[in-house]
Amino acid sequence: MEKFQEVFDEVKAGVKQKSSSKKDEVTIMKALMNDSNHSTKIYGTKDGVDTYYPSQDLRKVVANAVSDITKIPMKEAAELVKNYEFTKSDAQTMVNFSKEFVYSYLQTGRKLPLGGRFESDVELIWKSISTRKANIPSKVNKSMIIPEHGGIRAINKTPDWAIVDNSGKIVGSMYDKRNS
Repeated sequence: MEKFQEVFDEVKAGVKQKSSSKKDEVTIMKALMNDSNHSTKIYGTKDGVDTYYPSQDLRKVVANAVSDITKIPMKEAAELVKNYEFTKSDAQTMVNFSKEFVYSYLQTGRKLPLGGRFESDVELIWKSISTRKANIPSKVNKSMIIPEHGGIRAINKTPDWAIVDNSGKIVGSMYDKRNS
């Protein structure tokens, strides 16, 4: 089974420009779905820091569906799902589903916190962009009307848990000693 961090590092090393890549989206999603040992620390939770295992969480959903559909015990369904290898097609579906969730949720007007990480505490929020006149850089004295449309704003506040050194680099968290 592929390891998420190895796949992530390989994709990151191959990035030559900041454009999007559907292939890389699916590659990262598939690795995230399949690597049951991959975890991430979520900061700022009720107890300070939680460990989250994305693949294990997804496997609980699948096991629940298997158990419900087949009427087999949950423990047996979990055993069946434990070794399932998610496919590229599964990963593409999850990418599409995830994007639709983010887009739909932001349309409600609520902020979407992405979960505090060691060096970041990011939230997304929908923003309406008003109609405006813009100059076209390649043509002197030419302008065009940009229609009203929607966008997403990222809010990137300094993490509340961050311990910063004199140069401004995050070197630890206020939870480090508590959870040692």
